[in-house]
Amino acid sequence: MEKKNELSAHRARSIQAVLGDGFRLYIQNFWRLVRSSWIQAIIYALVFGAAYTCFFMLLLPRLLGSEVSGLASVVCWPLIIVCCLLAAILFAFAGGFAPLKEHWLSGAISRPARWWGRWPWRLTVRGLARLPHMLWTVIRRKQLGSLITVSLILFLVVLVLTVILQLPAVILGLANVEAQVGLAAGDAVDMPENLCVLNVATFSVCSFLQVYIHLGTLFPLYYIWRNAVNGLRSEGTKGTDSQNS
Repeated sequence: MEKKNELSAHRARSIQAVLGDGFRLYIQNFWRLVRSSWIQAIIYALVFGAAYTCFFMLLLPRLLGSEVSGLASVVCWPLIIVCCLLAAILFAFAGGFAPLKEHWLSGAISRPARWWGRWPWRLTVRGLARLPHMLWTVIRRKQLGSLITVSLILFLVVLVLTVILQLPAVILGLANVEAQVGLAAGDAVDMPENLCVLNVATFSVCSFLQVYIHLGTLFPLYYIWRNAVNGLRSEGTKGTDSQNS
């Protein structure tokens, strides 16, 4: 019983350490990360702003009204929007892979040498291809429970911050839905003439802030993988030493 209590206490401390070290590393290097990925964040924000605007101004009226022209209008537009959003997410997260690799190799994150930041496309593709191997490393080290717990905590943190920072976008989105439902029902709706510009601007600014909320989740996950690798290395070293002795 005491052994189980000690094990659970150790796991709780390790989860706290992973979250603390990850967020500390992110906060300490925040402006370097911004300098490294600000162009990717702007492109991500513009893509999301345009996608949200297309959904509320083009797709939603088709779904609510009588303008749905067959399966193509219902399926193709959402597929195009989803593909653009996935590409933008990958585009934005690329700004976090290079600093983490640099920290893994040197123990520090340096300031980008050029004003346009880093564009680590090959590193991003290789990192995504190695995700199954990285997950297997965590499982071999018996840290899958810690990974799930930390992921759930990060999800809740991101959810709370998203609700706070995306509140203008949520209010504007609800106003768009109400306006389109009223138009579909034949009611006159008093909306500003520059609603399209307002949509793009609001959703883009909120999406830009969202980039750096999402980037922060990479750092605690990085520490889980790093601890797993270091643990496997130490076990291998102990096994070699025992064989030599």
